[in-house]
Amino acid sequence: MLGFGWCHLQSSREPLRTATIDRGTEVDASIAAADARLFAEFRAWMADHCDPWLQWSLFEDLNNHHGLLNFCLSRNHRTSSVWAMLEWIRIHAPGSYGLFYCHDDEDTMGRGRHDRNPPMDFDNVFRVHRLKLGVLEELPDPFLGQIQGDLEPVHPDERVLSDEVAGASHISS
Repeated sequence: MLGFGWCHLQSSREPLRTATIDRGTEVDASIAAADARLFAEFRAWMADHCDPWLQWSLFEDLNNHHGLLNFCLSRNHRTSSVWAMLEWIRIHAPGSYGLFYCHDDEDTMGRGRHDRNPPMDFDNVFRVHRLKLGVLEELPDPFLGQIQGDLEPVHPDERVLSDEVAGASHISS
């Protein structure tokens, strides 16, 4: 599995929905304090749950933005703390949003591993996991397409037998 992601990690912004102009500074301060607690809780959770194949960095303050999380992973199998991390963010950081691009060469129908039963084979494509306001959903990737045959040439070990048969019949004629 190969994955790349980003997330704007933030607490709920719902208090802004009903805030009046005279309470704006107070609401901003409350949100900033909630974000600071969230960042500390996220770092503590990651210290206890992250695996060595998931690399991440959290920028708590970067110019005018706060809570910018970047992450990537390379893992031989679908098992990774990235899924638990995304679930933690979904539950504990309801104002967060971001994307995770993932290619899993073992993501096939009937495999039934790691609570994963895809409706079709996704072993040769990137998938997008979108986190938006407490909802994590999986979507087709509209940008990169197939891995082998589009982004990379098909390796000789992966070519279909019919190519070899077609070549053999051409040699015999």
